[in-house]
Amino acid sequence: MMRYSRHGAIALLGVLLSAFPAGFMSGQTVRAAQTKTDRNEITVWVNTNSGVYHCPGTRWYGKTKQGEYMGECAALKAGNRPAYGKSCDSPCK
Repeated sequence: MMRYSRHGAIALLGVLLSAFPAGFMSGQTVRAAQTKTDRNEITVWVNTNSGVYHCPGTRWYGKTKQGEYMGECAALKAGNRPAYGKSCDSPCK
């Protein structure tokens, strides 16, 4: 059984953490993978109180008190509107 000093364990932890990209550690990689569906539709966060949807990477994406994730095209069909009038560029028809 190997024993590490406290400083050795901290150094080892630092090396391990630096091996991962910053996006991996912050959850950005997971969100990026979830933002595209089979049709390249972007997943948006719809504030169900206001009917406004937010694009990934914006201030209120996933952060309002009431809301749900859905594809941008589905959000538009449900009568929601993009925040600040800016769509997320999904190929909606």
